[in-house]
Amino acid sequence: MNLKAIFLGILAALFFSLTFLLNQLNLQAAGYWLWVASLRYLWMLPMIALLGTIPQLHADFAKVWRAIKAAPWYWLGWSNVCFVLFYVPLTWSAQFLPGWLVSSLWQLTIIFGVLTTPLMKVADSTGIAQRLTIPRNKIKWMLVILVGITLTTLQAQGLHGVNRGFGWAILAILMAAICYPLGNRQIGIRYGHFNGLERVFGMLLATYPTFIVLSIISYLRVGRPDSATLLSTFGVALASGVIATVLFFHATALAGQNMETLATVEATQSFEVIFTVLLGLLFLGHALPSHLQMVGLLIMLLGIIGINFTGVLHRTSKWR
Repeated sequence: MNLKAIFLGILAALFFSLTFLLNQLNLQAAGYWLWVASLRYLWMLPMIALLGTIPQLHADFAKVWRAIKAAPWYWLGWSNVCFVLFYVPLTWSAQFLPGWLVSSLWQLTIIFGVLTTPLMKVADSTGIAQRLTIPRNKIKWMLVILVGITLTTLQAQGLHGVNRGFGWAILAILMAAICYPLGNRQIGIRYGHFNGLERVFGMLLATYPTFIVLSIISYLRVGRPDSATLLSTFGVALASGVIATVLFFHATALAGQNMETLATVEATQSFEVIFTVLLGLLFLGHALPSHLQMVGLLIMLLGIIGINFTGVLHRTSKWR
């Protein structure tokens, strides 16, 4: 088990948790959700480009550009799945749900990360690409996580401002939870020799046209973003988009093709819930979740711990 990768994953979760709080604050202050979604990534590209000038980070952006030119549709497709179809639905859902609830529902990405395993192909010792299988001993822990998430949402419709759009918000988070690990793994498996910064830069280049189009749509609908939206999205871009994303992608890169470590690194994102609840209590004056929701959070964390200590994701010798 790569302890450095796991530590980086936990650290990334701390910075990722700021997304849920800052987005909630922005949208409560009448910020337009599509500006909030697109500006984060518009801010990110120049930030990542500046990081690439630091020699100690060993980022070879020329290599990334060559890879994109060699397989443009692969990069465009899976990068948009990972970034656009993840963040746009997640931001939209924040209009209807408190930050800690969005964060807890986001843990569905752990389940979908495991369920998308059969879509992955890695080379065995002979160089032949093989599909991976879902280990049965992880299924019971996935069900435990699902029970915990269900309990956290049972009383959510009674929360102030949650009723309107509740069901659609859940579906939006489901889409995001599927798309993020799927796109990340597809890029990571094929370009495992890229470090975290290189992968983020390549995926930003591939998705930048989409976010420019989304920003134009935002302008046509509501005009220019206000100063609060610009400031908060800059903060999200720096904390979550740059620091957390690079840490997380570097952690998954350290995991490489070790699916047990990769699943554990992805599971470290469960700490987002803890960080979101604590930061909300300390800085935003949020109330504690109800007793039933706290039980749900504890059950969910138990399931996440359990899934980390099950067996390795095995490879199958047959094509599917």
